[in-house]
Amino acid sequence: HEGNNIADTRAQDPPPGERVSGDCWILQTASWEYNCEYGSVKFYALCGFGGVLSCGLTHTAVVDPQKYKGIFNGFSVTLKEDGFHGLAKGWAPTFIGHSLQGLCKFGFYEVFKVLYSNMLGEENAYL
Repeated sequence: HEGNNIADTRAQDPPPGERVSGDCWILQTASWEYNCEYGSVKFYALCGFGGVLSCGLTHTAVVDPQKYKGIFNGFSVTLKEDGFHGLAKGWAPTFIGHSLQGLCKFGFYEVFKVLYSNMLGEENAYL
């Protein structure tokens, strides 16, 4: 390319619906119709749901790797040793407890962040 300007290296402008990134054209096919307004009930619900998934699932999946070789093996070993009751007293309380912890941690964090920043005012909230 002889020119230093990126516009010199292109034969034409990008077609409508595309944007330029460096000397590449990127087709924008994804639309952002899904919207969640910051501070809305939907926003808080999604934050809480993220907490349920991130804490409930991950803490439930932490097991002794010497005893349980995988998820299906873990269910099998627990059923053989303690029966169905063993499942209910093991993973279910862990999942429920840590899901509630994640719901409160992620959901209420956002609620109080907005509440307190509104109480302080826009100019003082981000000092």
